[in-house]
Amino acid sequence: MRFVVVMVVLCVTLVACRRSSPRPAPREPFANSAFSVVDGLRLHHRTWPVFTAARKGRVLLVHGFSGSTFSWEAVAPRLQAAGFHTMAIDVPPFGYSDRAPEANASVTARARLLLAFLESTAPGSSWHLVGHSMGGGIVQAMALIRPSAVASVTFVAGTVFGELAPGKAGGRSPAALRPGRALLGALAGAVPITPEQVGALLESAYGRPPTPEQIRGYHTPLALPGTAQAIVSTAGAAVELEALDAGALRVPALALWGGRDTWVSLEQRRPTLDRVPGLRLRVIPDAGHCPMETHPAEFLAILLPFLGEAGEAKRP
Repeated sequence: MRFVVVMVVLCVTLVACRRSSPRPAPREPFANSAFSVVDGLRLHHRTWPVFTAARKGRVLLVHGFSGSTFSWEAVAPRLQAAGFHTMAIDVPPFGYSDRAPEANASVTARARLLLAFLESTAPGSSWHLVGHSMGGGIVQAMALIRPSAVASVTFVAGTVFGELAPGKAGGRSPAALRPGRALLGALAGAVPITPEQVGALLESAYGRPPTPEQIRGYHTPLALPGTAQAIVSTAGAAVELEALDAGALRVPALALWGGRDTWVSLEQRRPTLDRVPGLRLRVIPDAGHCPMETHPAEFLAILLPFLGEAGEAKRP
């Protein structure tokens, strides 16, 4: 329930952002930013490269609802230093990717989009997929759709699913419900999004006050033109494209949770996690919903050995 309430509050503030003096997106938000067009959508992504001779594997980082590549700021360079060629991507309509309101925002549609992106980036390569919150369901679907392209999958407080069926919405976003869309539309412009509001949401997710840099990192893309409208439109039009079952996963899987996560309850997700064959579950006791940001050392102490073992198992 806490998760749904927070999502409603966030959606309300996002819809209001068009009245908060939005700024155009910078051409290159970060020094390692790049843009690619996949299936007609412009995708923002960042790369922390490792030369082939020293490369231990490839990692794709997928953020959660309202997040962006910035969500991985504390761990991506350390993955690179450990020998993993690392990429992070903004899932439309978040971060600096397209705000196309007609884009299908279902779990399977997003999974197909990111698989097409990976194939265009490094054809035939195998990737370790790491997804946070909303991104957990996306990387789960990617691993089920194309296991040959996946070395391992990690759910970080992930909204994993038990089953998905074609034509059926895979999520329960408040914006996807007709009353929710009406409410958000009525409140549009009434409460402009502010850094203070973003800071309050981050404090709830982190379990501690965010830094000014973290507030800016989240607020800047959320305040871009078209963000709110795209979130509402895409959530309402989400349609799953194929049938998937959690029990069919056949790649090494890790679930990594914060022991103080009040956004995505581990206990509520346990029945679904139990369906994933061979899943390893690790908990960082003092962390909240975003352990990769608040507890990066503990996060990597769990993730890196798992990636190493999965990489060895993938080699012929």
